Amino acid sequence: MSGSAPPGERAGASEGWVELTLDRLLAQMPAELELVNPWADAAAPPLRWVATSELEDPTPFLLGGEFLLTAGVPLAGRSPQGVEDYVARLTAAGVTALGFGVSPVHDALPEGLAAACARRGLPLVQVAERTPFVAVTRKFAAMLEAENDRMARHLVQTNRRMLRAVLSGAPEGSLLEVLAAEVRAWVVLTGADGRISASAGRPALDEEQLRPLQEKIFAGSGPRVEVATFAAPEAGTVVGHPLRSERDVNLGTLVLGASAAFTPAQHTTISVAVGLLEVLLRQRTVGNLAPSRLATTLLLGAEDTGGDRAVRRALAQSVSGAEGEPVRVVQGVPGQGREGPWPPRAQDELQELLQLRRLFDTRLVEITGYGFVTVTRSPMPGRLVADLEARGWLVAVGRPVQRPGLRAGHEEVSALRGRLRAGGASVRVEDVPCSVAGLLGPASGRLVADRLFAPLDGLPGPRRQMLLETLRCWLGVHGNWDACSRELGVHRNSVRRHVQHVAELLRVDLGDARVRAELLIALQFVPGSP
Repeated sequence: MSGSAPPGERAGASEGWVELTLDRLLAQMPAELELVNPWADAAAPPLRWVATSELEDPTPFLLGGEFLLTAGVPLAGRSPQGVEDYVARLTAAGVTALGFGVSPVHDALPEGLAAACARRGLPLVQVAERTPFVAVTRKFAAMLEAENDRMARHLVQTNRRMLRAVLSGAPEGSLLEVLAAEVRAWVVLTGADGRISASAGRPALDEEQLRPLQEKIFAGSGPRVEVATFAAPEAGTVVGHPLRSERDVNLGTLVLGASAAFTPAQHTTISVAVGLLEVLLRQRTVGNLAPSRLATTLLLGAEDTGGDRAVRRALAQSVSGAEGEPVRVVQGVPGQGREGPWPPRAQDELQELLQLRRLFDTRLVEITGYGFVTVTRSPMPGRLVADLEARGWLVAVGRPVQRPGLRAGHEEVSALRGRLRAGGASVRVEDVPCSVAGLLGPASGRLVADRLFAPLDGLPGPRRQMLLETLRCWLGVHGNWDACSRELGVHRNSVRRHVQHVAELLRVDLGDARVRAELLIALQFVPGSP
């Protein structure tokens, strides 16, 4: 059989995370509390609170689960039947145990009290003569507070373990393993079709046995819990939680089973797991629709699929940001510490993509022949760049742009990519001077200069240096022979002869403006250049 239960249903007598039992309280106060009649079951009963009352009928003021203390005023002068009726009222109200103080009203336990408690299965405790009832209440409160603090710390550690599981390579399976160990139960995760997608802890029920429970889970809406019992010993208590999207669409279920009911602390852990699983499923279903919507809109044309607003919305969803928030292009190449072939093998590509998606908090990541490219809303703080470099990546970071500027931003970053390996460090568009020399970078610039002026390497050092200085001066004054002659302090014919000699050695046409521009840029990277 099964039935619905509210999400916060109490699993025991205690309303908090912790259940304190009668035996633990007795162990803390052995000189003050003496057990006269034991409890009927093997396990000690749980206590909600320690209450004191001298009313003949205190039951209207009780919630159940109390350790009721009394000095026996209601039983003074009562017949055995009156004592029996008093005990009957307490047990009917769900009192966990009765604590009886033998002074100052009574010198000993009233006649028939122990027998009446034994017949009703109500534990009877005798309170020492000089023990104030408030001492028992304070001890219970102190124990409850200490236990709640301990349980709170344990729940924090459990939440951390579950969060680490979510960030692993197999988040659902890892999360279920942690959950099963923490709540000491078997756990099953199903999709909206009822098929089991992941499990932990040796489930006692299969898909067909779980189907009726899942139908009840899916029949409702909003947060809910379905509770069922089965004949299998490991399925004495089975609870099912729906996993839904933000629009209350069923994405799957989380079902847990154990031989006994779950404690409040275990219910808290389960609730956290339900929230994490919903986030994971939303990302893998509804969230993953954003890139396909973006691609469809761009391929078919914005005017046919909802206009530019549709593009902006799909882009924002794809980068996990707000609509209209600027984004940037980032390209990465494997650096010195990057091991293994690139591009990755087919079986490793998904793991690379998932890791890069997590680092950049975006679904717009693509593996390329040179490394990767991504569109992200991340401001790319220094710690993230350092983390990427520690993982063996060198990145070129673009400036923040709106959607229309993405293509230009990509071209800017692509122009910087060539200098990543040569420079051995990551670069940002904002930090690079907006010039050809700035985009080349020192290493790439020296490579260009070395190759361009290689025909001069066979000359003696002073001769080579003189020809390069003459060429630099002549180019700097826009080919004016007289101005170059004055600046170098040599005859104009010497200047002409030297420049023509360089042109012959380099096999270039100095009458071509593009050639002169390339030579002038390359001269900036010649060692010793001003």
